[in-house]
Amino acid sequence: MGFELRESSGLGKTGVALAALAAFTMALLSFLFHPVEITPLQYGICLPSPDSWDFAPLWSWIVNTLLIGLIALLLFLVNKSYNFVRTTEPVLVALFLLMATSGPAYTEGINASVILCLANVVALGVIFDSYDSRNATREMFTLGILIGIGMMVQYAFFPMAFLFILWALFMKVLRIRETLAYIVGILCPYWIALGTGWLSFSEFHFPSLSPLFTEGQDPSEFFIMLIGIGLATVMGFLMALVNSIKLYAGNSKVNAMNLCVTTLGATAILCILFDFDNMHAYVTTLYLAATVQVANVCALWNPREPWLVTAIPGVCYIALFVCSLLL
Repeated sequence: MGFELRESSGLGKTGVALAALAAFTMALLSFLFHPVEITPLQYGICLPSPDSWDFAPLWSWIVNTLLIGLIALLLFLVNKSYNFVRTTEPVLVALFLLMATSGPAYTEGINASVILCLANVVALGVIFDSYDSRNATREMFTLGILIGIGMMVQYAFFPMAFLFILWALFMKVLRIRETLAYIVGILCPYWIALGTGWLSFSEFHFPSLSPLFTEGQDPSEFFIMLIGIGLATVMGFLMALVNSIKLYAGNSKVNAMNLCVTTLGATAILCILFDFDNMHAYVTTLYLAATVQVANVCALWNPREPWLVTAIPGVCYIALFVCSLLL
């Protein structure tokens, strides 16, 4: 059983333009009227987290906004290259932009959540390119380098190191040679940093994990943030179940690629639960995975009004943003 590429209907370029405008407006309003103080408590293995990098506020906001746009563009390009969501509906770009800019904590300036999400969308493109390859050492080494550098500045990359191994299994490239290339890739940045004297062993440290509800936060912001996470979790979980009915009976490569995205979302949820103090780092990645599930509903089930599938959650996240400004 195969899937046809469904043509765009209902959303189109106008919808994407409106979503991009709304996302930019939310990011700008967050910067101007809802400053968020980020306490630089979370670090990587040996370097400060992106949340504590010393950038001028305006430049930090500009770079972060561009990075969110870059993630949306890369998500579109990866899907255009590999068709893991078999539709020309621009749901991926439109909904992701709205969800990613709905929380001031993710748009105020350069932050770990956006950096981690950018790394994950790059990793998806790399691993998709290796499907059933006889030699995927280059791809696995690249993923190792990505994880190694990422863990230097934010330990939220650490669980992704195990996830990428699972992706290699899905892509049918998990062999001894590829595993060794992956491990070497992870160690390579540390070997270079230590060998050149840029870092010393005394600068390495391991953070402690904090489970759910252990730290007091502003009640209104905390509640709005949890609603956004809960909505993405429920929406992604239910739609993943619905989509699996057709995906598992269809093209094996498309199924494997979507398994990668589904496990990415599941990993983000688990990390939020067990690493609550650092939960912000995983939220944008969760939103990306949920967006893919919504887009798959349009691709696989061909709803009569596909634009509503995007508009309803999009309006919900805009409403959450408005609440965050008013409360």
